[in-house]
Amino acid sequence: MNYVQHTEADKAAMLAAMGKRSIDELFETIPPDCRYQGELPVEPALTEDALLREMKALADRNVSADDHASFLGAGLYRHFCPALVDNLVSRTEFWTAYTPYQPEASQGTLISILEWQTMMCRLTGMSVSNASLYDGATAVVEAVLMALRLKQEAKAPAGRVLVSQGVHPDARGALATYLKSLGVKLVEIALEDGATPSGGISQLAGNDVAAVVVQSPNFFGVVEDVESLCHAAHAFEAFAVVTADPDALTVLQPPGPQGADMVCGEATPMGNKPWFGGPGVGYLCGRMEHVRQMPARIAGETVDAQGRRAVVLTFQTREQHIRRAKATSNICTSQQLMALRATIWMSLLGKEGFVELGRTNLSRAHYAAERLSKIPGYALAYPNRPFFKEFTLKTPLPAAKLNQVLLKKHEIIGGYDLGRLDKSHANHWLLAVTDMNTKDEIDRLATALVSIR
Repeated sequence: MNYVQHTEADKAAMLAAMGKRSIDELFETIPPDCRYQGELPVEPALTEDALLREMKALADRNVSADDHASFLGAGLYRHFCPALVDNLVSRTEFWTAYTPYQPEASQGTLISILEWQTMMCRLTGMSVSNASLYDGATAVVEAVLMALRLKQEAKAPAGRVLVSQGVHPDARGALATYLKSLGVKLVEIALEDGATPSGGISQLAGNDVAAVVVQSPNFFGVVEDVESLCHAAHAFEAFAVVTADPDALTVLQPPGPQGADMVCGEATPMGNKPWFGGPGVGYLCGRMEHVRQMPARIAGETVDAQGRRAVVLTFQTREQHIRRAKATSNICTSQQLMALRATIWMSLLGKEGFVELGRTNLSRAHYAAERLSKIPGYALAYPNRPFFKEFTLKTPLPAAKLNQVLLKKHEIIGGYDLGRLDKSHANHWLLAVTDMNTKDEIDRLATALVSIR
């Protein structure tokens, strides 16, 4: 992209083409009291070399997990990513056609979408997947909206949605925002010892409940009893929506065979970096009988006029393609570039490599939990609950203080301070330990915690 500024002659020519004599005349429809008066208080322009030095100085103030040990997770995680992912995704064929608005001319991109869908279905144990969604929170919302449409289609009441307090706070916040405008009540299911009780679902049961949303492993790291939770939801004909970290499904039983109707979540940790700059990639999988209510794009395989294999967008149920009243979502695009990275990453790891990565996460997290919980004053918050790569630790000092000291004195990025969500949990620390955390890093964290008073 060209960032060279327009010259005065360029501006004059454009204004003349619009029949305007000045910039002020161009914006005369904006009321004067809504316009900024005077010169903007910005620093003088810099030369290119001075600007590069300034930008580097600002960037150097950031702390990166590339040069610090990091135990921060809470939804986004670091995993090993082969260099070939960057190499392949940078090919111009993908850069220039990452969103298939003209699918017939984007066979390579469509094939990659089909591969993504196939891999996500195999991973979750479901029968259909879409091309991807904006992020994990969006995916949870879209799964619930899908359940509401299915209820409406069946002419069944749908005035409430139940969501476990173990679901990521961002997803619960997004759900609350969407459902408020729809007049649907969002009811939270309280946790017991860090897990969602199936009895808690039964107590809130009713034929007006459209969906029950749970997460496993949940936000606090606890692996939920997905099968019993799905069974509890189905007892009063509610849809079971399960959100899950994809790499946890390499060692845990997939939600599909356990009764989930929709499986969704954040797939950014697969082949993408947490500090990429903002974009995530959500996934949503469901059952084939519900496919017509699935939002966004779905790629499928067919043959062309010459009988050759071809991939097309089988479903495009967004409002840009069909009548707005019939659209399943107003999502304008998929996060295809991020999904492509995840697809390449899964392909490079292969089935055995992906499972090995999951086992490595599991073993290192359990080593860390055992090592840290032996330090005087520290203990697992939920010692009787299974966990995968993340766990909650009770701490003798506020987690916020631990994070501050660890960063300044030990160059360690600590875990998530749960006191940010609830002040009563100021001494609760959510730690993520993955394949990127070596045994030496874990031991260094333990040594540092012993020294902090």
